This record gives sequence, structure tokens and C-alpha cells, in this order.
Amino acid sequence: MLVFFFFCLLRLHLEIQYRLTLVGSLAIHPQTTMAMLPWVVAEIRRPRLGEKNRNLEFNGAHSPEPWDPLQHMVLFDHRPHRITKLIHNSQEPSYFGCLLREEKKAACYVFRCQDQMKVPEIISTLRQAGKSSARQEDTPSSLPSNATAFAKKFEVLFCGRVVVAHKKAPPALIDECIEKFGRVSVTGSLAAGIRRAFSLNQNGLSPELQRRAADGATGVQPTSLQENRTMLFTIGRSQIFLVSPDTKKVAIEKSFREISFCSQGIRHVDHFGFICRESVECGGCQFVCYVFQCANEALVDEIMLTLKQAFSVAALQQNSRTQSQQCDSCPLQQLHKLCDRIEGLHPSKAKLELQKHLAGLDNQEQAAVFESTMKARPKSDQEENELIVSCLRRLYEERQKTHTHTHNGQTKKVHLHLMSSSSLWTPIMSVCFKSKRSLTCSILIFKETSLEEPLCSFLPSSPLRSHNSTGDLKRFEGSVGGQEGPESPPQGFRRRASTISHSPMLSSSEPSLPPLQPTAATKPKLVRHYSVSTDSPHQSNDVAALSSPGAVCVVGDDSPLCSRRHSWRQQIFLRVATPQKGSDSKESTLEVGNRMALGGGVGGGESILGAVPEERRKRSGAELRALWRKAILQQILLLRMERENQKLQASESDLQCRRLKLDYEEITPCLKDVTLVWERMLSTTGRSKVRFDTEEIHKAVGQGVPRQHRGEIWKFLSEQYLLRKEVPSTKPPNNETSYKELLKQLTSQQHAILIDLGRTFPTHPYFSAQLGAGQLSLYNLLKAYSLLDPEVGYCQGLSFVAGVLLLHMSEEDAFHMLKFLMYDTGLRKQYRPDMIILQIQMYQLSRLLHDYHRELYTHLEQYEIGPSLYAAPWFLTAFASHFPLGFVARVFDMLFLQGSEVIFKVALSILGSHKPLILQHDNLESIVEFIKTTLPNLGLVQMEKTINQVSEMDISKQLQAYEVEYHVLQDELLDGPSTLSQSQRVAQLEKTNGSLRQQNLDLLEELQVAHTNTSRIPLYNCIHSEVKTLQQERTEQQQTVSKLRDLLSSLGINGSFPDQENLTNTSNNQ
Repeated sequence: MLVFFFFCLLRLHLEIQYRLTLVGSLAIHPQTTMAMLPWVVAEIRRPRLGEKNRNLEFNGAHSPEPWDPLQHMVLFDHRPHRITKLIHNSQEPSYFGCLLREEKKAACYVFRCQDQMKVPEIISTLRQAGKSSARQEDTPSSLPSNATAFAKKFEVLFCGRVVVAHKKAPPALIDECIEKFGRVSVTGSLAAGIRRAFSLNQNGLSPELQRRAADGATGVQPTSLQENRTMLFTIGRSQIFLVSPDTKKVAIEKSFREISFCSQGIRHVDHFGFICRESVECGGCQFVCYVFQCANEALVDEIMLTLKQAFSVAALQQNSRTQSQQCDSCPLQQLHKLCDRIEGLHPSKAKLELQKHLAGLDNQEQAAVFESTMKARPKSDQEENELIVSCLRRLYEERQKTHTHTHNGQTKKVHLHLMSSSSLWTPIMSVCFKSKRSLTCSILIFKETSLEEPLCSFLPSSPLRSHNSTGDLKRFEGSVGGQEGPESPPQGFRRRASTISHSPMLSSSEPSLPPLQPTAATKPKLVRHYSVSTDSPHQSNDVAALSSPGAVCVVGDDSPLCSRRHSWRQQIFLRVATPQKGSDSKESTLEVGNRMALGGGVGGGESILGAVPEERRKRSGAELRALWRKAILQQILLLRMERENQKLQASESDLQCRRLKLDYEEITPCLKDVTLVWERMLSTTGRSKVRFDTEEIHKAVGQGVPRQHRGEIWKFLSEQYLLRKEVPSTKPPNNETSYKELLKQLTSQQHAILIDLGRTFPTHPYFSAQLGAGQLSLYNLLKAYSLLDPEVGYCQGLSFVAGVLLLHMSEEDAFHMLKFLMYDTGLRKQYRPDMIILQIQMYQLSRLLHDYHRELYTHLEQYEIGPSLYAAPWFLTAFASHFPLGFVARVFDMLFLQGSEVIFKVALSILGSHKPLILQHDNLESIVEFIKTTLPNLGLVQMEKTINQVSEMDISKQLQAYEVEYHVLQDELLDGPSTLSQSQRVAQLEKTNGSLRQQNLDLLEELQVAHTNTSRIPLYNCIHSEVKTLQQERTEQQQTVSKLRDLLSSLGINGSFPDQENLTNTSNNQ
């Protein structure tokens, strides 16, 4: 046996360790099914004669020599999702097996755990780790583009879950669930569990969600209305994911095999749900219905159609894959049918089925199987069956290598031919097996008669065989089916198929297992037995076999219990007699020895009789209180340590996330002195109401912005912009709605947003992961703005602006800054559905080129290259879609400082600096290609030069004049003669009318603002007149004081009068 640590890698990079014993492994065919697996495990667990160290197979390759711990560091290294099948039997709780497939190779491994209570946990952890590992491989980075092209995402509202009685449901199930949600209180809602979803269990649920689901007594669990219930319902190739944009985690994951029913509401047509199977703690399973709500009925119809297509495609792919791998005439398919047929049968009946199957083999194959089975000298029918199945498996695997797949008709012909050619050998094989069995029985009878055991106790007949009770057969299989009493093998590996057994006798060639310590659950008690058997006294085994089916596994040949046998009269006496006070010392000693032998583990025959250990001393009340106090203090300390660890992990993850966000090259390195200036301005108390010097801010921005403080500096610049702005900007109608409240709603723009998530900064590590933290944050931000501004909703290009903001600040801060850019700086106008402002901007850029770079303008006009061919993405994304991120960050610095006209300045500066290179191209394709691809690849010097030119440029008056010029030209065009038809004329007039109506609304808003300002003019005039009156009174008083001073001087009266200058200063101060 090899003992080593078994590692499972879960999500969040957690590593869980279990100490296991590797019983063995075996290379098998990849088409091995679940029905064959118990027999394979039995072959691995069966000891091999003359073999002390078994060469194990690791990573699909045979080891050339036995494993040496000094040469090999890793025994078992596989990805968890490669474990395709797990097998575990409650009758053998400490053992479990797993089947691994890697490409065209497969192997079966059997492990043993010292603590049998941890085996279910290990299996659950393996399944969970397998799902997580499979999701990691199912990413765009590791899969081709066509593998993830089928995945579709929808935004839904998670309403709750209901436990149902059947996997199929009536059509009105969704409506009934919604009515139940309305009647049930939401105190035990599921939303909190979804918000804290970190990893999924074997049911595909987060641990918190699973716990809340288990606590639900009624089975009806709605979600809380106060929580964010919006989810991204993702339909993949073979699974359904429910991703929470709030926690950035997968809340629910279900494979298509687990889903049995999908339905749409009848009265609530905007609701839908599905039923899936989930396991429960008691070991069974239940059916749960999950209910969701969509924005409208059309979206539900689209989801149901997508689900139908996904299920159909998955079924077709599975069928084609299965048909290409096997057919009905495959040798391994025949072995699968045989194993499925004998599964759960009694060893004697399974033996007859195997004999019938062997009759279909040819001479040479039958002889080989018979010789191999006889050489192993099986001691029971069960062991003989295991040997036969092992031989058949090797035989059929060799056949499978040269097998050619055939159709169903050919399969039937081949099967009939084999049956006809081998029908003569059926009696011969039956005689051979009967002679072998009688020879084996004779040897066993000879061995047992030397111990003075009645011969009839080994007869295989039993009245239980006439009953159709599988439970009775399994209960007495150790005593009846095995036919060897204490040397009979234990129960099978799987509950239904008794196929895997312990060795009848632990030989010296196999390393012994460590002894199991008796526990309170496994230790037999000294109780009187009242069980009644239908066997005759001569057909029963000893007391140990009847009292505990597991006793045959732990009693060796050298044990005193094996050396002493009892007649059937003594067995009856020991079962029903009441021990006397003075004459039952031997029987009591025997029962004590029985208990010690049963609790001694796999100790072979070295168990000795001893005294029963005394009970532990009862603790006093003071000792118990002290222990409780100590336990409470340790629990408090543990909770504090866990809280601190969570804080450290959160801070470390935040720091790592910030580093990931700011992963771009800065074009203007910020010096330490400039950083100190920024830190001084940012740390000013009440800075949102303090107006700083404009020249100082411009100088600081020109010298550089520190990348780590850029998000906070953008907020500071927006505050200063609002303080300098004289006319307040318009606000959205639902401006008071908070960001978190907006996230709880469903948006009608979800399709456009979800499509653009993968197109926004696809090479940046923060946004590259499909439905990762970056994409989910971006979705939240764009969704919130689409709900805030229904007129604009979502427009292509807006995701790049939002993405740049997210790289430098949190979601909520980015939302407020996006709102500032759209409403205060004027970017919102270019995203309107009519795009009229964007057309005006293209005209303004052309006019700027005409005035500042006439030669370049003429060259572009010669080849009919308008700004809309190359400059539209610059305005819609603020240069973020084509230019390096470091340069884009500097553009945003200027955008927060000066407003939307910065985009014109940057475009004009870039085109002007590359004018000689553009003039060298002499056709439309090369010019547009140069501007779109070569132009964005600026050097650091050129980028910094462009930013410096932008800070010194002033084109605000030209832009206003060009806008007025555009409207005048448009009016002249409409007033001139038209060659359009009447319908085209009407359409053009309607479009113009809409444009004018929108302009009127804008002018009305500006007029209202101006009216508000003009309403304050009378107040200003009143205050001005009062100031003038006070100044006149002061002048008159000064003249009066002068006259009085002159009068006193003429009368010769000297007094302490203030002079004129002091009086003037005093009046000014007043």
C-alpha cells in the first residue's frame, strides 16, 4: 500500500488536503462503463500471489519500475474534471474508486481513507473541484472561438425556488409558484445566500444558498425584495449558469442532464422556470423548481427557444459522439450488457449467467478463461465470478483494439453466427465448472473436517433462496453465499452488486492495513440476540457470523475464536440462555472476546482477550464550567482571527485588483513634487466647495497625473468644473435614484450591452475574462445608466468610456463620473438616437481642418474621405477604442479639466502632426488604413507633444460659429429647389421637424436657466442702488466733519479729532 496526500484544487485557489491510502490502480479501456467499474475495483483490491510491490500506472503511462519515494515526488497528478466516474459503497465506507480519462487512455484508482466519515466529503469535493476545473478550461483563452460562440446570456430576476414532487410538472406550475411566493414571508429569503456565493457544491449551488435551501421547512423560498435579485442567465453548450453581477460569482450551475422540465408561465407570461434534480443530506434526491422573471414576454420566448436549441444540439453531439465510439457489436458493449445483467444477483446466480455467457466463446478462449480461473484457486463463488469477469475484460479489450464498428443488422448476424458455432461447447463448459466446483468443495470439506466441523454446515442450500428478497440475501451473504464461514469475503463494493471483496486471508505478500480503532458506533454491545432464522441448525454458522456480518473480516486463523467451534445446541444456548451469576464465566469471557475481536480492526490473528476498559471518570460541575469557559474563549479568539484573516484577504484582493486595473504604460511620468501638489489639493478639507486657482490646476495637469490617484483626481476636477460653470446643466428625470436601486431593475438594453462586453478592451486582463469581475462591473455600470437615461439608453462606444472610468475607480464612483461626463460636459448629445449632434461634430472637424490645415483638407477631399470614415469612433469612445490606454488616460485628464471640446483639439493635433505622412498616400484605401491602424501607434514623445498642444489650444469660439453655420446651411438646403419625390420630401421634412423639435427643447432648457438667472437681476439692482446711497451719505458726512474741524480751529478750540485719512479708512472698513 502507498500512503500519500491527496490534493483537490478548488476555485479561489484553495487547496484541501486529505490523507489517503492508494490501494492500487489498473489501466483500462476508455469505454469502461459504470456497470463494469465495480468488477475492476474488485480486481484491484484482490491480492496477487507472488507480487509484493505492484507497479502502478500514473498519468496514463506504465511505470518501468516500482515507485521509489526518493525518485518520484508526485504519485497522482490529474485535473479534477478528468475524474469522470466515482464509486462508493456504504457497506465498504472507507474505500472509494475513481475512473480517470485523458484523451485515449483511462485508469481506475482505488483509495482507502482512515476516517470513513470523510469519504462522502472527499467525493463531494472532487465533484465540486471537477466542475470548477471544467469551467476554467471552458474559457475563451483555452477554447477556440467557435466553442463559446453558442453561449447566450440574458438578464433575469431570480424569484425563488420551490421543492416539487415530480420531475415533470403541470403547465400551471410557474403560476402556482408565484402565488406561493406571495404567501410566504421573505424572512428566510435566498438573496443573501446568492450575494455571498463563493463556491458551488455538488448540487451546483453556493454553500450559503444550499444551507438556506436546507433550512426551508415548507420548500417554498422566495427571494428578498430588498436585495439585488438580478442575474445573468447563461446558456452554454451543456450547462446553465446563473451569474450574480453583484457578487461577480456563479450562484447556480446546472448541467443539461440534471434539468428535466422547462416551462413558461400562463398568466404570468414574463416568468419562466425549470425543474432539476438535487441531492439531499440524507443520501436521496429531490426535485426543485427555480423561477425567474424577465423584462417582457418576448425575452421569455427567446430564452425558451434558446433552451430548446441548446438541448437539441447537445443531444445530437452526444449521440454522434457515442455512435462514433461504439456500436451494438462492440466487445466492450457486450461486456457492459453482461455486467448490467448480473448486477445485484446472488453470486451463485451470477455464476450461472457467466457460464451461459462463456458458452458463446470459442474453444481457445474458453480454455484460457478456465485455466486462468483454476490457477487462482478461488474459494467462493464471488471470487470465482470476479476472476471470470477479469478474464473477460482483458479478452474484450484486446478484441476492441481490432474491432470495426458495424450497423445493427450486421451485429445481429454476427451474434447469431457466434451462438450457432459455439452451441456444442455449452455442455462441456458446464461439466468443467461443475467438476471444478466439486473439487474445490472437496478440498474445503477436508480442511474443515480436521477442525471437527459438521460437514453439512458447508452445504450451499438455504431456504432463503426461495424468497425474492434481495435484502435478505445481502444480509446473510457472508454466511450463506460465501460457503466458507469466517473465510467468506465481505459485501460488494456497490450497494446493488456484490462484486468487490476483501481477501479471504491476509497473506504475507500483501502489506497489512493499519488496525482500525473501535468507535462507539462500530463496537458491538453485550446484548442478548432474539433474531430468528429459517435455517436448520446444521445450516447455520457460528455466533460471530450471525451476530455481526462484518465479523468474518477481522478474525484471523490464529485467533482463539477460530480455534473453538460450537455445536448447534451450544449456539442455541448462547443465543437464548440468561447467564448465571456463578456459572457463566466462560460464556461472559467469550462474549467479551467477541467484542474485542470485532473492534480490533484488520489485525489478522493477533487479537488477544483482555479486560474491558473502565468508564471515564465523571467530571464535576466546576470542571465542566471551566471547560465551557475555555471553549468559549477559544471560539471567540478563533472568530476574531477569522475576521482579521478576511480583512487581510480582502485588502490583498483589492490591491491585486487595482494592480490589474492599472496595467498600462504611463506616457507622462509624474514627478514626486507634482504628486505632493496633487496630494495637498486632494487632502483639503471641504474641497468640493473650495475653488482652487485655475492656473495651478492647469499646470499640475500639464506636468502629469499620478496613476494611483487618477480616479480621485478626476473626481476633484469634476468638482472644480462644476464650481467654475456659471450655468447649471440639465439633470436626468430620475436623478435622485441611487445606483444600487437602479441595479435591482431589469433593462431593455441588455442584449446590446452583453454583446459589447467582449468587445470592450478585449486584451486588457481586467476585461478579458468572459463574465469575469471586469465584464460584470461594466455590465452593471452600463445597465444603471441605461435605466437612468431612457432617451439614450445604450449606444455603441459608451462601453469604452465606462471601461476607462472603471479602471480607475469603483463602480458607484464610475457611475457618478459617467453621469458628469454625459450631462455636464455635453457628451450625452452625441449618443442620442438621431445622431444629429455627431453629424454636426463631423462638420466642425472638417471646418477646423479647412482653417488650420488647408493642404491636408484638400488632399482628403480629393479622395472623398470625410471625417465620418475615421473620426466617428474617436468621438464616440473618446479615443479609447484605437489608441493606447496611457494616452487615453491623458485625454480623460484634459476632458475632466476642459470639457468635450478636448476631443476636437486632440483630433486636430494628431491629424496635423501626421500631415506629411498622410499626404504621401494617394488612394482612399491606403489613407483610411493609415489613419485607423498606423496613426494610433504613436510614440511616447508624440503623445506628450499632443497633450501639450491641447492644453494651449482654444477653439471654443470657432466651434460655436461652425455649429451656427451648419444650421444655416441646412435651412438653405431645405429652402432650395428639390428634386426629391413627394414621399422622400415628406420623410425629409419629418426628420427635419424632429431635429428642430429637439433643438427647441434644448433651447427651452437653456431659456429656463437664463430666466432663472434673469429673475435675480432686480435683486442685484436693488442692492446696487443701496450701495450707491450709502456711498453718498459717507461723502456728505466726511464734508460735514471737515466743516466742523475748520470751525473749531477758527474759534481756537483744540480737540482730539481724527484726521481725514483715518476717517476715510474707518469708513471704508465699515
